[in-house]
Amino acid sequence: MAKKEGAKGEITINDIAKELNIATSTVSRALNDSNKISDATKKKVQAVAQEMGYELNLVASSLSKNKTNIIGVIVPSINSQFFSKALSAIQKEAKLAGYNVIISQTNESFEQEVEVLKVMNSARVDGLIVSLSIETKSISHFNALVKKKVPIAMFDRVNYDVPGAKVVVDNYEASYKATEHLAKIGCKRIAHLAGPLGCKVFDERADGFKDALKNSNLDLYPQFLLSCDLSDKDAREALQIWMTQSERPDGIVVSNASAGLVLTGAVKSYGISIPDNLSIISLGNERCNELMVPSLSAIDMPGEEMGKTVTKKLLKQIDSKTIDDSIVVKPFRLLIRNSTFKKA
Repeated sequence: MAKKEGAKGEITINDIAKELNIATSTVSRALNDSNKISDATKKKVQAVAQEMGYELNLVASSLSKNKTNIIGVIVPSINSQFFSKALSAIQKEAKLAGYNVIISQTNESFEQEVEVLKVMNSARVDGLIVSLSIETKSISHFNALVKKKVPIAMFDRVNYDVPGAKVVVDNYEASYKATEHLAKIGCKRIAHLAGPLGCKVFDERADGFKDALKNSNLDLYPQFLLSCDLSDKDAREALQIWMTQSERPDGIVVSNASAGLVLTGAVKSYGISIPDNLSIISLGNERCNELMVPSLSAIDMPGEEMGKTVTKKLLKQIDSKTIDDSIVVKPFRLLIRNSTFKKA
């Protein structure tokens, strides 16, 4: 079969219609799975379309159906184990339901989050799954999608003012348990490397840290509670501040996994032994936590389960054409490794 091309070198439904000697409207309906066309004709049209290299124009198709079968996903980063597991689960659940997924990362930038949201809106996604950037305070950039009644579901970093389902962990309790664990193994001067103030996730973790100290009858040293963007540079600078004081911390709760790994590696340059002189635990777990020497204790956040649940919640909203404002709280796990394992 000779390959026939349109003006831009693309195969069109006109080319397929001429090849089969049928009307272009029949080809269009067959490719869009119309119930007005017999199964035999659909198979014949689809076979020729595939042989000729025809690609369905998803934009045009979505305009006629008012549906794209595409879900947009916006996350702060694709590099962490947590988001990697969540994204894998999202794609799996979406595929089972017949949806494709467009994934975009904001690199923790509010400005980039705003731009990505515009792209998702232009792409006419059927629904959106979001975990907010570390910089996001305002949610006005969601207004256009909300006004169009595009279903939205959020996980991990959420804002409860955006309509739609939320899937989270209890960040307050996770931080409380991590701090309590350090207190139970004998740490008396516990520090917390917190995330930026005003970000709900990190505010809750800081509150959990402070309350755990109070309930363990331990003092909160103001210099031991530092807020930052949790970059590698921030982690090293925080450690330098703490290690050059006359009274050093003997325990540290780090507000995410990557900063925890940086701290654990950097401690060696100060001649400090982990866990004999200093115990460290991270709120978040990476594969490298196990491979560090010593291995790094962590609160393991259920990325896969959260991704699976948030996708099911979104699909339910899409199918029912209703807003689900439910909140699902997923359990976390305390993983005790060598960085906090002290012999009695």
